[in-house]
Amino acid sequence: MTNWQRTFAFISGALVFGLLFIIISNSFIQYVAHEGATGYLFLFGFGLIFLNLNFGISRRFAIKALNPDGIAYTMAFLTILPTIFWVYTKNVGLSALQPAFVLTVIFSAFLGAYYGLRRGAIKRQRYIQRLRDEKQDIPNSLKRPHDDLNKN
Repeated sequence: MTNWQRTFAFISGALVFGLLFIIISNSFIQYVAHEGATGYLFLFGFGLIFLNLNFGISRRFAIKALNPDGIAYTMAFLTILPTIFWVYTKNVGLSALQPAFVLTVIFSAFLGAYYGLRRGAIKRQRYIQRLRDEKQDIPNSLKRPHDDLNKN
């Protein structure tokens, strides 16, 4: 592991974002159980939020890291872990829809991580290519400026 500090920071950040999200949104989970469009919209909203959250985290990590695959999926798991724990330990009113909610959250989190990895790899390649294209020769006056100094 070449850069364990960055990996640790991203993994702990993913867990913190997951905890922060469930603290903010725990009162809205009950609306998923409503019948009709309201329930579907809240379920879709939770899916979109987890998809976007994991897309952003995975993309940012894939830009910086060399082999981000396994770690990005670990981060996706850690973002959904507090929500799944909350749904199964608290009575949030999702009796029949609990498996559907959990599967939606899991699917959207891992889908966001997958597309974040792809977009991050593309962005990293563009950045490296731009650096190679813009690489300019350093002028002679800046290469070794200390050689012209007086020895006194």
